[in-house]
Amino acid sequence: MAYACPPVHRNRRAPLAAALLLSLLPLLPPRADAAQVPWHSRSFKYVADHKDLKEVLRDLSASQSITTWISPEVTGTLSGKFEASPQKFLDDLSATFGFVWYYDGAVLRIWGANETKNATLNLGAASTTALRDALARMRLDDPRFPVRYDEAAHVAVVSGPPGYVDTVAAIARQVEQGARQRDATEVQVFQLHYAQAADHSTRIGGQDVQVPGMASLLRSMYGVRGAPTAALPGPGANFGRVQPIGGGSSNTFGNSAQGQNGGGSGNNGILGLPASWFGGGSPSDRVPVSPPLPGTGTSAPASVWPEMSQARRDTPLAVDAGSGGELASDAPVIEADPRTNAILIRDRPERMAAYGTLIQQLDNRPKLLQIDATIIEIRDGAMQDLGVDWRFHSRRVDVQTGDGRGGQLGYDGTLSGAAAAGASAPLGGTLTAVLGDAGRYLMTRVSALEQTNKAKIVSTPQVATLDNVEAVMDHKQQAFVRVSGYASADLYNLSAGVSLRVLPSVVPGSANGQMRLDVRIEDGQLGANTVDGIPVITSSEITTQAFVNEGQSLLIAGYASDSDQTDLNKVPGLSKIPLVGNLFKHRQQSGSRLQRLFLLTPHIVSP
Repeated sequence: MAYACPPVHRNRRAPLAAALLLSLLPLLPPRADAAQVPWHSRSFKYVADHKDLKEVLRDLSASQSITTWISPEVTGTLSGKFEASPQKFLDDLSATFGFVWYYDGAVLRIWGANETKNATLNLGAASTTALRDALARMRLDDPRFPVRYDEAAHVAVVSGPPGYVDTVAAIARQVEQGARQRDATEVQVFQLHYAQAADHSTRIGGQDVQVPGMASLLRSMYGVRGAPTAALPGPGANFGRVQPIGGGSSNTFGNSAQGQNGGGSGNNGILGLPASWFGGGSPSDRVPVSPPLPGTGTSAPASVWPEMSQARRDTPLAVDAGSGGELASDAPVIEADPRTNAILIRDRPERMAAYGTLIQQLDNRPKLLQIDATIIEIRDGAMQDLGVDWRFHSRRVDVQTGDGRGGQLGYDGTLSGAAAAGASAPLGGTLTAVLGDAGRYLMTRVSALEQTNKAKIVSTPQVATLDNVEAVMDHKQQAFVRVSGYASADLYNLSAGVSLRVLPSVVPGSANGQMRLDVRIEDGQLGANTVDGIPVITSSEITTQAFVNEGQSLLIAGYASDSDQTDLNKVPGLSKIPLVGNLFKHRQQSGSRLQRLFLLTPHIVSP
């Protein structure tokens, strides 16, 4: 076997060197190439006699039906007989004449040895791992021309033939452009019509309670945590420190007013929102507070969460407040504009549609409700004398048990609630508690002898509220107690009285306007007895839940209160004479036991 050498003008020893190199090539290990040339035959036979190297390469590609581009810098002549595989023949020529070749999947490109180049690829938004994976997926990574990566600097360096370097650079530009498009953000404004965008505070039970707005709810949903909402204080008898003028704090006591609350623990929910939304309640009742971002999870409905990219941003959009300042690389920025009651969201454009769908579902118009309350006091003796008359009533049937002294009811369905109860009450001042509607209802009738001062209606408050928003009706007495400390004195507020809190929730899809009532009643009073000069507070508490149709009433009863009264009549001057002064005094003690009833009637004012 004889081999030719490059042109004679290079040097006289070149043919001998080329022949020695080609004779040693069978002993070298074969090259592994990622982009393999699709040769059509396994063997290639060729005879050349001082034939130009370009012509030899063209004959090789023509015999294998492969399109070939050859650079003018490829020079040399070849002589001899050859029999080898097409790939080995090409590699032997490349090693002998020093040219480099690269197959891009369509064209076999061949360059001279002096045409190789290198390029530095700067990746800003994309990572070097993304470029490495893209080259591997496209099978463009060639071990003959390895790409060097610096993950920290986001830089890649590639060396090789111009076509390979240009291809890798083009792919790097596409990877970078895709990363920048994924990381591109925009700001959209979502106008709210009914819900409140910003957090707001309300005063309940003498304390300010923070109520989260739409922005806080969205931030908690998408992983940007907010501060936990304070628990709702008890509504009944309580006492708390009066805040000093100017907002200063006293150094007499370390406990806050909330920690000293003498009332019940209260609900964890705020204005009708479930307690589980804010971390309260049992673990099984809690709603997940960190669902996946739109398009990154499978738990949300497909109609709400569209398909989106899961690539993580290298430059974070927001800081997760709940993680102690740790950067949240894919978290949106959600802010509230209290002036316009709007939500501002900065995030990727493909996610904005999901935000709009969710906000539209949450920003619905709530129903306007009215709660009618009637507080009744009946002497204990009158209750025992009368007993309870149970009555079943419909539009055409009126069946009554007990003493049977009630007149026939004439309810025609045009009135509801307390109005219907008053219109259909029998003669003689009988108070009727309606527990059903015009179709069929059960009611208990308690005789209220208001004419003989054995019963009285204490108050009939009415309040309008929104669906799933708590209505609070308070009637309390307050007393301020001065407590002296080491260097200052504080005033503590003692309050007692009737506190009625009703949370109405309309059952969705109910044909008869069914509502769920969460009721909490606390009835307290300042007693005559004192401890260290501070009045003793006596309180009773009732907490219940019930489903009531529109126009029906909920009767709450079952506890009594004692009232003691002492009257002293005396003759001025003479009653102060020692020993005989008692002859000119008259002391009369009287006591009474009252049964207190609460009648609640909800109405839907506007659907």
